[in-house]
Amino acid sequence: KWMRESELKHGRICMLATAGILVQEFVHLPGAAFSKKVALEAWSSAPRGGMIQILVAIGLIELVSNRFAMTATDMFADPNRKPGNLGFDPLNL
Repeated sequence: KWMRESELKHGRICMLATAGILVQEFVHLPGAAFSKKVALEAWSSAPRGGMIQILVAIGLIELVSNRFAMTATDMFADPNRKPGNLGFDPLNL
């Protein structure tokens, strides 16, 4: 179950990253710091504090989405929990 959960989560993240790269070509925030069009240049020009905030936010999202269970055995202690079902479906698909 843990491997399936990991596969689904990484696939979703990759889809969001691909959409982000495409959007970055056309949408820019105001200011010289956000004027880089190439993703690698934008990454290297970001401030260190911003990167730390992103990493902390990702960590908090992981903690909350797994209900503070950090090991594979704890994550699937509930036998009814299905891999990839985080209870978030705004479109009722």
